[in-house]
Amino acid sequence: MGRTWKCILFCVVTVILLSGCLFAILRQKQQRQQQPNIIVIMVDDLGWNDVSFHGANQIPTPNIDALAYNGVILQRHYVLPICTPSRTAFLTGRYPIRTGMQGYPLKAGERRAIPLGNTLLPEYLRKLGYATHLVGKWHTGYYSDYHTPAYRGFDTFMGYYTGYISYFNHTIEQDSHVGYDLHYDVPGNTSVMYNYEYMTDLITERAQDIISNHDRSKPLYLQLSHLAAHASDAEAVMEVRDEKETNATLGYIDDFNRRKLAGVVTAMDESVGKVVQALKEANMLENSIIVFMSDNGAPTVGLLENYGSNYPLRGLKFTLFEGGIRGTACIYSPLIKNPSRISNELIHITDWLPTFYSAAGGNLDDLEENFDGVDQWATIISGKETTRKNLLLNIDELLSGALMGKYKLINGATLENGDYYGDSGMNKLYPEYNVTNVLYSFAGSAISNISQVTLNTNYVIELRKAATVVCQNFASYPTCLEKCLFDIYNDPCETTDVSHQHPNIVKELNELINEYNKVTMHPVGGTVDPLSYPDHFNGTWMPWVKLSKNKIQFLSA
Repeated sequence: MGRTWKCILFCVVTVILLSGCLFAILRQKQQRQQQPNIIVIMVDDLGWNDVSFHGANQIPTPNIDALAYNGVILQRHYVLPICTPSRTAFLTGRYPIRTGMQGYPLKAGERRAIPLGNTLLPEYLRKLGYATHLVGKWHTGYYSDYHTPAYRGFDTFMGYYTGYISYFNHTIEQDSHVGYDLHYDVPGNTSVMYNYEYMTDLITERAQDIISNHDRSKPLYLQLSHLAAHASDAEAVMEVRDEKETNATLGYIDDFNRRKLAGVVTAMDESVGKVVQALKEANMLENSIIVFMSDNGAPTVGLLENYGSNYPLRGLKFTLFEGGIRGTACIYSPLIKNPSRISNELIHITDWLPTFYSAAGGNLDDLEENFDGVDQWATIISGKETTRKNLLLNIDELLSGALMGKYKLINGATLENGDYYGDSGMNKLYPEYNVTNVLYSFAGSAISNISQVTLNTNYVIELRKAATVVCQNFASYPTCLEKCLFDIYNDPCETTDVSHQHPNIVKELNELINEYNKVTMHPVGGTVDPLSYPDHFNGTWMPWVKLSKNKIQFLSA
């Protein structure tokens, strides 16, 4: 009798275990089928007023606008004031002060990179079964092979390691050394790619190829990091694809340099449309998330000026004023439950790692590191109030700042770059905003083919009006050399310092900054290693430091 019961018990346990395994397999399969494709389009040095969905008629961006109007316009999306820190924050989900990547952007040949002990976004997504690809700019360090994209979570990388290159020749000059910087890398192999096509088109074609050849049994993570709208390293600061065409279509812009910036942005907007169209043709758009964002504000004047416009926001790239860190951003996905709206919730670039991980079906408790980013997926798809109540704007050798609710504190601003710059784009002689061009753009047409809701002209005009920032009192504003506190809700253009009215808020925000200061890793580097010069690598910028496996294990610990 006892033996019989043991047999019965054994059979019952076996059935339960097999059922559990089968359930786990089915659940994993179902999760994989539901995992969305994630496409990030990160553009470079694009100003707040360089897209037309923010209210200006000067530069039409119908494809970007179609994403914005069919998705969610992220009106309070904060980034870092410079490219390397922003990209570091995006890839790590942590403030760059934790990795020593704050401050000035990386130079070509600088021996500094995101420390190998940090797991990056594509590595996390790869663990969830994603195919991962990066096209375009890297700019978070490449001094050894192990610091390049194909060793840090990307299945393929086609692009450039440094901060910017010429749009046609794909070269960059550093310390009077000119080198080629275009690569095609896969894990275990870094290689040079010789192609002199216009960089925006090259990025677009590579993205289209990835999408059309993607194995749909796996979800896709595709990051397009455009050179546009960064200044070029060529003699012509802004390189357009076709100058004759630019003059014919954008000739109403009198400022020649601004017109060329518009030509660069127009080509990038076309790229956005073609990528959305490619997703639709591959039957992937229905289950995709597309995020469009700028890494920081435009440098209208000064170093690497691109003649962009942050109007009416104050300041430029490199500053903690809104023009430097309030990034243009929107998100489109059929998964959004109440689309075609504006979100004024506080979102930071560090939030995308946990947000994408959550959207991909991952359990945030499984993540290995403590993040500064928060999961914003519920906020985005259903409009729930964000859990983020404050954020660190930056800490470096010169500036610090933090934001809490509607109040923003800046410490140590300089007299440079704190003015109001750029074209308003409101000239009545400019062509009127054309909603039809938006609705029938590549992106607009692709989205309408899978959407159950049809946008109408009146609603688009209402959304656009609501996304337009209107400010007063530009004539007088504080310098903020010591400190400034701004009420960003009521004074988004930072014209009035209210620190004397709210000393307790100033104190609270400074205490927040001081807490982060305790964990700040100070940058190491800043100088260019002569061993990195392209003269040593057949005229190409390449990784130049050889690290042993033991050294890698030490750096990863």
